[in-house]
Amino acid sequence: MKPIALLAGMLSCITSFSQSNEPIAVTTQSITIPGGLAVANWKNDHPKENFKYPKLVYGFAAGDEIIIDFTTDNKKGTQIIEVMEYGSNSIVYSNNQFQTLDGVRIKVTKSNVYKFEFATNHMFDRQCKVSLKRIPAADSTKNFNCNVAWKTISDTTFTIVEEKRKVSSKYEPVTLQAPIDMFVNSGSNATLLGGKSRIDIPIMLPENTISWYYSFAATRNKSAVQATKSTMKLFSDLTRVIDQTGSLAFGINALTQPPGADYCDIYLLDAANRASFLNKEDGKWRYASEGSRSNLMSGIVQVRNCCTSNNFFLGIKNPNSTYGIAVMVEIVAIVEKAEYETVQVKKPTSVNKKVVPVFGT
Repeated sequence: MKPIALLAGMLSCITSFSQSNEPIAVTTQSITIPGGLAVANWKNDHPKENFKYPKLVYGFAAGDEIIIDFTTDNKKGTQIIEVMEYGSNSIVYSNNQFQTLDGVRIKVTKSNVYKFEFATNHMFDRQCKVSLKRIPAADSTKNFNCNVAWKTISDTTFTIVEEKRKVSSKYEPVTLQAPIDMFVNSGSNATLLGGKSRIDIPIMLPENTISWYYSFAATRNKSAVQATKSTMKLFSDLTRVIDQTGSLAFGINALTQPPGADYCDIYLLDAANRASFLNKEDGKWRYASEGSRSNLMSGIVQVRNCCTSNNFFLGIKNPNSTYGIAVMVEIVAIVEKAEYETVQVKKPTSVNKKVVPVFGT
């Protein structure tokens, strides 16, 4: 029994070895190789280009043995073959003068793509047949897919730069105009007795202004001016609510509105419209509706959008044609105090497209 079992095992090993080393067909193709005359004519028409000789491109697994068979239908003349490795373009096999190849073998050291390029030494085209086979090194690569597809990928070059990144923000009230009182004459008195029925207050916004506020009140009672000014606490109110909330998420009703007794008009102007307003050239000047109020005795106004420029004016008008009024105003800006950290950021500097082979799957 033992000799028979031993013999059976030996036969099994021989059969397995024979099957695993049996050549596997990769391709068999008929190709036409352009002759020297056709190549010369093409190069004459394309002096700055390289002629593209016929080629076959296939991938092979590490350990494979490539087998090349080649026959020529036209017996005159000899052919040329070069087998190159993709990437390095190193020549792994070449023959510059042959008519047939019978079982030429090339050992594959690593999985890669190989290009088989053909030319002829004859003046006229040659009709040929090429056969490629492979002997896998192991059963695990027996089903290796030798067909090659080409995929375009992006090859991106990066550089490291330092950038400042905001990590936190704090908000700080800044007084632009402490509570002040100004006399604005009536229209008739300004005409007959002098004085002004329209005045303005310049506003210089600091950098990083997020929004700004002004409070106002009007009265013709001179004895009430100082008492009214003492109620104007816009700066202290804003400081209090920002400290409490840590943000700007609060309404006007959180601020103390001063008392008023008579009407006034206040317009938010830019430099281009200031002169026309003061010169009473009505119809020629424009104002920002967000920061303007008319026919009110007092109020608090928040301005969010008019922060991109630094220079504005509050134009104050007395709408009463008979009586002059005192107008009290306080102006406060909210400035962002940001804290930054320096971080390193990877940014692309160039993007190159390249074509790579996909095979073996």
